[in-house]
Amino acid sequence: MTLLEDGAGLDPELLSGPHLLSRRARDVLPAVGFGPRPASPVEGTIGLHGGVPGAAALPLAGLSRAFAEELADPAAPSLRYSVPLGLPELREWIAADEGTAPQRVAVTNGALHSLALVFDALLDSDDVVLVENPTYPLVLTLLRQRRVDTRPVATGPDGIDLDDLESQLRAGLRPKLVYTIPDFQNPTGTSAPTASRRRLVELAERYGFLVLSDDPYRKLRFDGTPAEDLDLASEQVLHVNTFSKTLGPGLRLGWIAGPEWLIGAVLDARRDSDQHTSLVVQRAVHRFLATPGNLVEALRHSRSVLRERHDALLAAVTEELTGVLEVPPADGGIFVWGRVVDPAIDLERALEAARQNAVDFPLGRYFSPVGPHEFPDHFRWGFSDLTPQELREAVHRVAVAFASPLARR
Repeated sequence: MTLLEDGAGLDPELLSGPHLLSRRARDVLPAVGFGPRPASPVEGTIGLHGGVPGAAALPLAGLSRAFAEELADPAAPSLRYSVPLGLPELREWIAADEGTAPQRVAVTNGALHSLALVFDALLDSDDVVLVENPTYPLVLTLLRQRRVDTRPVATGPDGIDLDDLESQLRAGLRPKLVYTIPDFQNPTGTSAPTASRRRLVELAERYGFLVLSDDPYRKLRFDGTPAEDLDLASEQVLHVNTFSKTLGPGLRLGWIAGPEWLIGAVLDARRDSDQHTSLVVQRAVHRFLATPGNLVEALRHSRSVLRERHDALLAAVTEELTGVLEVPPADGGIFVWGRVVDPAIDLERALEAARQNAVDFPLGRYFSPVGPHEFPDHFRWGFSDLTPQELREAVHRVAVAFASPLARR
């Protein structure tokens, strides 16, 4: 009997366990995300984390019909393999919606998958990537995993501070990519005006960087006219989007729209990994979208539900937390970005008091690409998956917690 057969003389810890992981798996950096959650939350905790459209805002009946009709075919075409770039009919629909050509579209498993594919196709370690400050924490995780040089760019109510960006470009800054959320930005809820979007594309064409527009909330404007989208006619512009906020995140269905050379690189990456997005999901969603009136009615209903919830949240803040918090209204989307204005309140301590009072939410510092010292008095509240009654109760619990001595500096 050999040592290899009986394990004699080997460290028992080397016979199984984490050391068997690949170097790539061991080197993965821990995700920061939206901050740690309580290990044992209080029963009945209301979470203002958001990000998920509530069932009342989704077109459940229309989607149910589309899936049932799709699966009723005895030939079961939906249960076959698909192709890496996605169902041609769905790509045509997306292309028409985006104002581009189908060959410039790839269907993916949601926006985060799109971002991962784009980053793998474009970025080498130490490439400079500019992001809004604050921004979506999960994109920061994806960039950290790829060990790029992520830098913040000043951001205000009109989006990226383009004067500041242009001055840095003139001084020699050469980013490969600028990541932006142009409509109802996560977490601030602000939207960039048309003039700013045009100027950003002009700077990209002049200095040779790419603009990545991640725009999942664009169709969730409560009223008014949206700004022009970032122009896909430019070879420097690419869009990432998803059906998660309009039809439901469980579908895991999104897309990339951009230059053909990028779509070709995405095709190569998918051939070597997951190969394609679920065909039954693609076909059923396309069936839903192709039915006249389905999407128009679904969006009308979703906007109405979201606006009611947004308004209930802000009314409760005005009633219970005036002078304590400042929460500007949003024109759409699913979040509000607020801050503590009472100087006696320590937001970290106040969150602990809130959690003890069965309400929870993410702190602003987790949305910073710079570090946890930024946005110490800010927070993000999501209202999309809570009823008006639940939102009013959540704000009441926050008010009680913030009035507690535990919340004081």
